[in-house]
Amino acid sequence: MNNSVTINAANQEIFRPIRVGTMALDHRLVVPPHGGGGGHLIGPVESFEQHCAHWLSKLDGGMQWLGGAATFVANPLPPGFVAVGVGANGPGWFRHPSFVERMGDYAGRIHARGGFVSCQMVLQGGMPLGPSPVVTGYADHRIPHVMSLDEVEWMVREYGSSAALAAEAGVDAIEIHANHDDLVQWFLSPISNHRTDRYGGSPEARRRFLREIVAAIRARIDRPITLGLRLNLDEKIEGGYGIDDCCEMVAGFTADGGIDYFSFDIGGNWGAPSYIPSAWHRGDRHGDDWADLCGIAKQATELPVVYAGRVANAARAAEILAAGQADLIAMARSTMADPEHVTKVRLGRADEVRPCIGLNECIHAHMVDGLPYGCGSNPRWARESEPGQPPAVSASARKEILVIGGGPGGTEFAGLAAERGHHVHLWERNDHLGGALAIAAAARANAQYRDWITWQAGRLERAGVHVTLGRSATIADIFAVRADAIVVATGATPRQPMIEGVDATHVVQAADALAGALLGRRVLVISEDDGPAPLSVADHLAGLGHQVTLA
Repeated sequence: MNNSVTINAANQEIFRPIRVGTMALDHRLVVPPHGGGGGHLIGPVESFEQHCAHWLSKLDGGMQWLGGAATFVANPLPPGFVAVGVGANGPGWFRHPSFVERMGDYAGRIHARGGFVSCQMVLQGGMPLGPSPVVTGYADHRIPHVMSLDEVEWMVREYGSSAALAAEAGVDAIEIHANHDDLVQWFLSPISNHRTDRYGGSPEARRRFLREIVAAIRARIDRPITLGLRLNLDEKIEGGYGIDDCCEMVAGFTADGGIDYFSFDIGGNWGAPSYIPSAWHRGDRHGDDWADLCGIAKQATELPVVYAGRVANAARAAEILAAGQADLIAMARSTMADPEHVTKVRLGRADEVRPCIGLNECIHAHMVDGLPYGCGSNPRWARESEPGQPPAVSASARKEILVIGGGPGGTEFAGLAAERGHHVHLWERNDHLGGALAIAAAARANAQYRDWITWQAGRLERAGVHVTLGRSATIADIFAVRADAIVVATGATPRQPMIEGVDATHVVQAADALAGALLGRRVLVISEDDGPAPLSVADHLAGLGHQVTLA
């Protein structure tokens, strides 16, 4: 009963109409601009179709305001310099011959379904330009070319012209990316802007570049359109600006006019926290976020405020809205994990929302590892346009299927097969589901992994999968079932490094350490990869009071 009351209260907070500039919205959850999704607005036709399929899946799932992909402004490269850094782009997208046509097609599809779309203007990681010869990209420590007054003025005009092209294509809103590692942020921040001309030296002078961009956009667009600023609540870096400086900026831009809303996040590309917070920040009532800072910034303006910190579920979104800390909540990764997030919450089925557990594979797989986009929670994400994707496909003939193994692979297969109409049995030899993920969830850094396991167990029950725990599979058992298909999903065994002494009695695998193996006061964690797993194990053991050395 209490849970039902909570869900109803969340619905009341979330599903209150609001107007943002020219857009009349019927609820308070939005999808912020982001680059992931496996497609490209101005890429080959197949890539464009995947781009559209990715975003439209969120619209079909109940979202109304889509941020759209980040769109790069042209970078006026000085001779001898190239654009480097995360998201760096030389010619930009707006000047591409296909931009207006493609953006118009994309916007038209969204409008046909009753949605709204933003175009975010980005010069993120836009080296080699900068307001001053100061390191801003801490991955390569390159010194930027200092923009002359002529180059600053050219850049302002380019923002205006590019925004006009987006407006011509039919977008509903323009958002200026003035945060994490963007050229505009470098002008706003005292750590990167050391100019002594009219674009630096005081907070008001550091804001001049962005103020002129806003004015140029308004001057070039001859129809009503929504214009917003994406700002950093706190750079969280020594020498940068904090919440008081952010409030001063917000009050200034509100007084200037021309802005319809503010969108806030926190951190940067290289700091802690990252602007894409890791799973340490759970994004629910049990984890820390920065909504309180957003609430402080909101007091500096009467315009609508979007909070884009890590908000992992609707319950947390409703709390932030109820506290008056924001007017709208941006959810990116949560809609990657489940694009039907809004519809399920609206229908009172919040417990059916596939959870985002903050693995950050959505950005790491592509940006860091050079692999196709992927989500550690939702295998369908970034593959929406591929044939045979659920839920459209149903089984043509009902089959008896036996799945052996209740880890992520086995449970995902079992759930999907049952949802397509098959009769599925799943055997798991342990007394719980989750497999290796359940072991990983024992580490304090990975507590949110349990959310996925709990959700998957509920999904299997709803889909009618017959789950048997504590059952090992023998050859005789398997043949006795007479299944049409047998799926073996028994996972893998840990790889043991070939080093002297590894078979000693006081040497244990990480899984055994997390399971409570008897360890001494001093523990050496030997890692052969640089991913989060060994770090989470070392941290967990240190939290238990062990003296830990990580090799």
